[in-house]
Amino acid sequence: MRFQLPQFIETETKLVGPFTLRQFLWIAGGAAILFLLFLTIGGVWALIIGLPLAGIFAAFAFVKINDLPLINYVAYALSYLLNPKKYLYTKEGQEQIQLPGQEQKP
Repeated sequence: MRFQLPQFIETETKLVGPFTLRQFLWIAGGAAILFLLFLTIGGVWALIIGLPLAGIFAAFAFVKINDLPLINYVAYALSYLLNPKKYLYTKEGQEQIQLPGQEQKP
């Protein structure tokens, strides 16, 4: 018996015009925030704050680095910055300290 396999599993389906669902949600979210910004602040200040904000949302929607969305890299950076780091230095010839959860090397 033969089964038909999907061919393009790495491409996202275009759901809303030329945009994927993820791209559309980033654009719609950015547009909603910009709309609220113009309603509350208005004028030149809304334009000064709104242009970089629009660029950030457009970058989240369209920029990919090594086929990964930009938001993944931002999440990795925040995870690295916020999680504790522990560096262990052992001289050559010294016994290494056993940490909980590590297996002992023979």
